[in-house]
Amino acid sequence: MIFRFLFEFLVGFICLLSVLVFGIVGMTVLSLYALLPLLISKITKKPDERETQLFYKAGNLSMGLMILVILLIYYFSGIKINGHLIGNHWMELSISSAIFTHGLAGLIVFKKP
Repeated sequence: MIFRFLFEFLVGFICLLSVLVFGIVGMTVLSLYALLPLLISKITKKPDERETQLFYKAGNLSMGLMILVILLIYYFSGIKINGHLIGNHWMELSISSAIFTHGLAGLIVFKKP
């Protein structure tokens, strides 16, 4: 499970940066997310009860973080980065930040004490 969340975190972060730098063209990085089922089927085993419960907890945490990120995107919608207005790319930023926050939430929940 940790590999899955680490993969989502990295793909979301790279996609978020590429959208900020390249605009809509940066969404092509999202195609890396299509590799997730191929990698997961070879590496992971069937999750037990505890892992399933932690997976749901990570989903709830990522939803809370996603609401915060969407508010931040709205608040900073008037800022230009590399000639691209954030308000014009709110959908791309929301999609890539959703993947990023889900990976981050999973890494937080699954970290070992």
